[in-house]
Amino acid sequence: MAGLSRLVRQICLLREQGDTAGAARLQEKDLATAVADMRQAHGAAALPDDALAALFAREAQRVSEAMLTAELMVARLAELWSPLPAVMRATSAPVATSAARPLPATPAGPPAITDLLDAMLAAERTSTRLAPALNR
Repeated sequence: MAGLSRLVRQICLLREQGDTAGAARLQEKDLATAVADMRQAHGAAALPDDALAALFAREAQRVSEAMLTAELMVARLAELWSPLPAVMRATSAPVATSAARPLPATPAGPPAITDLLDAMLAAERTSTRLAPALNR
């Protein structure tokens, strides 16, 4: 199921970035195959259409929130690290939009957005598991 969630998240990310053709291609090929394999292995009741729709809604919300957070963080980091005086930064720094395309990551470069989202979700799961233990 984790692989299916990751695939849905990639589709949602492509949509958020404006690559509807890439999202459709991934959904029609990889996702359709993954869903068919899961249903064949565990039965049709293992992944009903409404559960798949709920998964899409949840992952779309997560991607949207992550993109907004990234935009805010980039603007804030640029503000903190820019060599320009604060007055010039406030008037000349453009704000990133969700339609902006990120540069592709190189093997030695920064991680891909899907990797960052996976790391954020893993940290979220860990923090929610630790929270009850801390309250004891």
